Amino acid sequence: MTTIIVIENITPQVAVELSQDQGPQGGQGVTGSTGPTGPTGPAGSTGPTGPTGLTGATGPTGPTGSTGPAGTTGATGATGTVGVTGSTGPTGPAGATGPTGPTGAASTVPGPTGATGPAGATGPAGVTGATGPTGPAGATGPQGVTGDTGPAGVTGATGPAGATGPTGATGPVSTVPGPTGATGPAGATGPTGTTGATGATGPSGSGGPTDDDQNILANQVFG
Repeated sequence: MTTIIVIENITPQVAVELSQDQGPQGGQGVTGSTGPTGPTGPAGSTGPTGPTGLTGATGPTGPTGSTGPAGTTGATGATGTVGVTGSTGPTGPAGATGPTGPTGAASTVPGPTGATGPAGATGPAGVTGATGPTGPAGATGPQGVTGDTGPAGVTGATGPAGATGPTGATGPVSTVPGPTGATGPAGATGPTGTTGATGATGPSGSGGPTDDDQNILANQVFG
């Protein structure tokens, strides 16, 4: 069996052939002088990547960069499970009144009566209705107290005496005597006339009217 050994670091390369049939190895030869440095060989292939070194200390925070454009809204995630109800927070300020929602279905159970709201402002007066029919006459009230007698009026001037009218025809005798009229005021006394001459004696007259006839005639004349 033959073994061939190639020594690459020697230029030119020398192959040493060993054989089992070779005789005993000779003694160590004298080391020759160092030959000149050979040319640099081609770059070897890159070795495997070494293990990752330890992470260095975090450097100081750099200045805040400008805000980038808003990204597109991502898809809505699935609704999570309802968490435990937290304690009631303080009451926030009243929000603006939202639009009136649609009217819900009428409840069959009446709700409790709310507190009475403040009285609304008085509305304008309504149109006057038609006049109703006249009601029945009320009962006559009691007689009022007689007022005080007024002062006496001034007495008017006496008028002139009227001319005597002609005597009317005697009317039928009434069976019912009329009421006695009030006595009129006395007329002013006229001047005394001159005395006339005495006339001749006339014939005897027939029987004159009775007192009743004279009263009836006086009533008809003086009323």
